[in-house]
Amino acid sequence: MDLMFSDDLVAFRAEVRAWLESNRPKWRFQPYYTEDGLAQHLEWEARLFAAGYSAPGWPKEFGGLGLDHWHQLIYDEEYARLNLPERVNKMGLLHGGPTVMAHGTPEQQEAWLPGILNNSDIWCQGFSEPDAGSDLAGLRTTGRIEGDQLVLNGQKTWTSFGVIATKMFALVRTDREAPKHRGISFVILDLDTEGVEVRPLRQLHGHAGFAEVFLTEAAVPLANVVGPLNEGWRIAQTSLKLERGMGRGTHTKMLRTVDEIARRLGADPDTGSLERLGSHRAWAFAYEQATYELTDILSRGRDEGALPSVLKLRLSEILTGIREEERNLLGERAEQIPAGPPEAPLPPTQREYWHARAGEIYAGTTEIQKNIISETALGLPREPRP
Repeated sequence: MDLMFSDDLVAFRAEVRAWLESNRPKWRFQPYYTEDGLAQHLEWEARLFAAGYSAPGWPKEFGGLGLDHWHQLIYDEEYARLNLPERVNKMGLLHGGPTVMAHGTPEQQEAWLPGILNNSDIWCQGFSEPDAGSDLAGLRTTGRIEGDQLVLNGQKTWTSFGVIATKMFALVRTDREAPKHRGISFVILDLDTEGVEVRPLRQLHGHAGFAEVFLTEAAVPLANVVGPLNEGWRIAQTSLKLERGMGRGTHTKMLRTVDEIARRLGADPDTGSLERLGSHRAWAFAYEQATYELTDILSRGRDEGALPSVLKLRLSEILTGIREEERNLLGERAEQIPAGPPEAPLPPTQREYWHARAGEIYAGTTEIQKNIISETALGLPREPRP
């Protein structure tokens, strides 16, 4: 792998950096699940869309710039370098949209992709359930075929962006007699459908970004099933693989955070503090190199194997370590930053700490990632499944 960026990539980085620095919002973003916050985020998304930066990695035929993996990585790095806000439609842009591109019909692509790109539709993911999180194939939400309709009953939970979303891509069981990983379908539904109820879930750090979604005889067109009926588990692997490898650019934020902690320690930090921070910075740098390796593999069209799971596993561990070190080294100074708005009143350092801890659970738990690594990369026996 050649880590020397080409002249084209260097020029692209300068172009993206200049645009983002010139167009970055001057306001302090409020939580996206508040009325004012959502308006702020959508205004920023509108700027990105107008400049062609809404989904630069999407193929040109679907409205993107058609960037390759290396150009997308550089864009992600520059976005993270400026600490710009989380994309409110990332579930559509990074997961639902690419899944529809890969498995949807031309009619589905025409109906759904433009709305994701221009943010007239905000998407969320309906995978996890009260009894189906790590063991996703144990989901119980059902889809019953009635004529040209699929009637849904069940509950989805921990639904990121569910409080602002207009559409959901969900996994539902359409054949209860089939084995556990079969008989599941991948379906798109409008959240204003009769029989759909969305309830916000407020978390420990004050955010209400999650939701639980209740489906009671909610009828959606059978034409909204993506891919063949009962093959949703295979279709969902596109989204799940993207989710595990979506941390590109995160290393930039990790390195910046370590440097910021060092700055706040003052002019004369003790040697032990510097050693511990140096260790975290080394891990962040190693993560950066592994991200480059994944990008190189993808750019050559090779199978990435278990590497996305390795990255997800290390990402959650590194982020948690950095945030714990921040609290240990800075003590009370870690909280001497203005608290957030009433909707999320904790100081940013506390919110970031709890978010880092949650990284060991969301997008596939640590245990799930280790299973994937052991089975896929190490060839160990598969975990027994019913």
